[in-house]
Amino acid sequence: MPVLLGISSICGNHNGDRSQLTSYIGRLFYLGDEYHGSQWQPGLRTVQGELINALAAWSGETHSPSTVQLAGRTDRGVHSIGQIVLVKTDKRFDVDGVNKHLPDDIRLWAHAKVPEDFKPRYSILMRHYRYYLDTTELNLDLSLMKQATQLLTGSHNFSLLSKPDGNRGSSATILNIGLKASNGTLSIDVFGISFLWKLVRKIVSLLTWIGSGELQLNAVRKLLEQTNVLPGGINPSPPESLVLLDVVVPIRMNVSKYGRRRMQKELARRLGYLHRSTMILSALTERFDSDRRQRS
Repeated sequence: MPVLLGISSICGNHNGDRSQLTSYIGRLFYLGDEYHGSQWQPGLRTVQGELINALAAWSGETHSPSTVQLAGRTDRGVHSIGQIVLVKTDKRFDVDGVNKHLPDDIRLWAHAKVPEDFKPRYSILMRHYRYYLDTTELNLDLSLMKQATQLLTGSHNFSLLSKPDGNRGSSATILNIGLKASNGTLSIDVFGISFLWKLVRKIVSLLTWIGSGELQLNAVRKLLEQTNVLPGGINPSPPESLVLLDVVVPIRMNVSKYGRRRMQKELARRLGYLHRSTMILSALTERFDSDRRQRS
C-alpha cells in the first residue's frame, strides 16, 4: 500500500489547493468477505484502501481517505451493489480506467460529476439495505414480525439495537422495513436516512426472535424505551447475508456497461465456485457419516 499523504501532495501544479480539484461520485459494487470492512484501516485490507491504491495507480496522483470518501461504513463480510464513493481528482474521472487497477470483487459501475460541496455521508436521500435470511430450518410467524417492523419504523433511540460508535449519538430514523418470503429465503428490506453501527443486523436478530416466539412483541417497545429486557444484549446476525443495495442521491449517474458486465461476471464466477464447494463438502460429510454408521 502506498504511503497515504495529505491532499496538498496530490497535484503539485495546484499547490495543494483542494478547491481546484474536481469532485465526482462513483457507484460501487464489492463482495466484502475478503476485506476488513469498507472503511480504510492502517495495515488492513479494506475496500476504501483498494480504491485509494487503484485511483493512485490510474491517475498518478497521491490519494488518501481525504480524496476517496465512502458514503457509509459496512462491516467485514457485508456486500454492496449501490455504495457511493466520492473522488476528488485533477483528472477526468474514468471508472473503466480505475477498474483496471481494482481486484475482481470490487467494481465501479456508474459515475457523475458533483458540486464541490457534495458530502458523501450527508448529501444522500436514503440508504437501502437487504438481509437474506435462510428460513429452511426456521418456523417464523411473519405476521408477528410485520407487527414488530411497524414498531421499529420511525425515529427512535436505538442504543440497545446498535453498537456504540465513539461520540456518535444513538438516534436514527427507519423509513420502512419490508418482508418478502420466497423459496426458503426471507428478504428483509430496511430503508433509512442513516444507520448506526450493526443496527440492521441486530434488527434482523430481533425480528427472528420475535418470529420464532423466543421474544414477545412487547420486547420491541421495551428495547426502544431503553429497558434492557435481554441481559446479554442482542447479537448481530451474520454479516455475509447483508447487502447495501442502494444509496440514493439526487444526481443522475452515467452507467458503465463494461463495469456492469465485469460485476456480473464476478458474481457468476463466485456462484460457480460456491456451487462446487457445496458439492464437495456435502460429499465429504456424507462419506464421514457413512463411515461412522459402519463403525457403530
